[in-house]
Amino acid sequence: MIKIIISFIIIILYGCNISINNSKIRKINNNSEASSYSAVYLTANYSISKGDVITASKILNEEINDPNLLKLKFISNLVSGNFKYADTMSEFLNPEFKTKPIFYLPKLAISIKKNDVTKTIKVLNELDNFQNFGQLKPLLNFWTSNRDDKNEFKVNYNLAKNSIYKFFILENFYNINDLNSIADHHYKNKDLTNLELFFLAGYYYRQKNMKKFNLIIEDRLSNQFDKGFILKNFSSLDNFFHKTPDLRKIIAFKIYNTVIEKKISAEISSSYLKVLLEMIVFICPNMDIAKLGIAEIYHNEKSNEIALKKLNLISKKSYFYLASNLKKFSILKEKNNSEYKKLLDFTKNIWPDNKFILIEEASFHKSKKNYQQTINIYDTIISIHGKTDRILFLYAASLDKTDQWNKAKEILLNLIEKNPENTYALNYLSYSLALRNEELNFSLRLIKKALSIEPNNGYFLDTIGWVEYKRNNFERSVFYLEKSVVLLPKSSEVIDHLGDCYLKLNRTTEAVYQWKKAIKLEKDINIVNKIKKKIKKYE
Repeated sequence: MIKIIISFIIIILYGCNISINNSKIRKINNNSEASSYSAVYLTANYSISKGDVITASKILNEEINDPNLLKLKFISNLVSGNFKYADTMSEFLNPEFKTKPIFYLPKLAISIKKNDVTKTIKVLNELDNFQNFGQLKPLLNFWTSNRDDKNEFKVNYNLAKNSIYKFFILENFYNINDLNSIADHHYKNKDLTNLELFFLAGYYYRQKNMKKFNLIIEDRLSNQFDKGFILKNFSSLDNFFHKTPDLRKIIAFKIYNTVIEKKISAEISSSYLKVLLEMIVFICPNMDIAKLGIAEIYHNEKSNEIALKKLNLISKKSYFYLASNLKKFSILKEKNNSEYKKLLDFTKNIWPDNKFILIEEASFHKSKKNYQQTINIYDTIISIHGKTDRILFLYAASLDKTDQWNKAKEILLNLIEKNPENTYALNYLSYSLALRNEELNFSLRLIKKALSIEPNNGYFLDTIGWVEYKRNNFERSVFYLEKSVVLLPKSSEVIDHLGDCYLKLNRTTEAVYQWKKAIKLEKDINIVNKIKKKIKKYE
């Protein structure tokens, strides 16, 4: 029983890529095979738990005989989007497992992809609203009722209660010009997601209302998209949103918004989110926003190779190509600096004025301590895209690094005056004043304000600890710095600060201990040498 429970939990915790294997399945009849099963099960389970989907795939791609391994293989294929194979092998699962809702998920994906409304409703009845899949049934019923109703369209659509999905269903059966009042109702919604905006822009494009089409793309769509490319190529056959969305697109659209809702509410595990997103890609292979979502999950799980493979599936013609490259930055920045720089140069060449790429470029130069170049890039951003609080904060931090403290201080004070709860500006200004032994009482008030908003922020606790250190309140300083180290156990700067404070309290042995910890974590050779001098002096 315990094996059944463990294998069922895998769907809640992990996912992996499994290749299709058509070997026949046999029953176990001897102890040696049972022993072999245990090794395979534990090794595959461990590999999946570590995100090593390549090893798990190789293990589970062998001929499998044991019912519990079959469950694990079924679930692995489900999470990795191999719905056809998961459905094929599902007939070999034991009867008890076939009563579980997840048994029907590959059947649901296949029936939706085939546009088989009757079969889809039948499968949904078996799922019994498992993870909100019951919400699809009203859409399917609405589709069939309008498909079978031969009467002329009557404006009896309840604008307040009916969804944007039903609106696009109506477009499949009625004159597009009769639907304008419904479209305009949804257009007025200021909280539309990027995907909803794309679909709605498609409607106005088909309706030849170029004014609203342009307003959606230029003013309401996120700047993570290449808007010029979209406007120029919207009529392209490669455009997913060009034609009236069929039932498959509408259902995939609904599932994607369900994913967003569940991510926000943190209702379900990342692996179940993978199943939903993979189902979207299976139903609509060109729905690239789902590939972005899958890549993000794998990146969060530190499975960066898989994340990059998912992002590489997004073509250069996709509207999500720019977004996919922006996502790659966060992965390659951790993985390989040369690949990161190569991507940065490549994207800068394509989108020289894109705000997000310029910010990325500024961050790169800052990491190399090319602060003047960083400032020049922020000047470019401000001249093209205008001033935002975030850009001004980053700009001020760069000015500080080039001995332009007075100018940086003025910007930070203006940010705080504009928004007294700008915690990052409060913290940066407080810490900078403490480093310079300037206005320490004012510095203390600033960081106390930041901590009143974010009391468990380790960086803010380090700042107040350092302010108290500069005020010679070493007991208070230790109190805050010890809390900061608990929250930031790998911060060499915080640990170094704690060592300095211990020294002031004549706790020399503890100070040296903290400094030795700090140099193991610090990458800047100049800082390492400074800490080594303290160790040599007091050890």
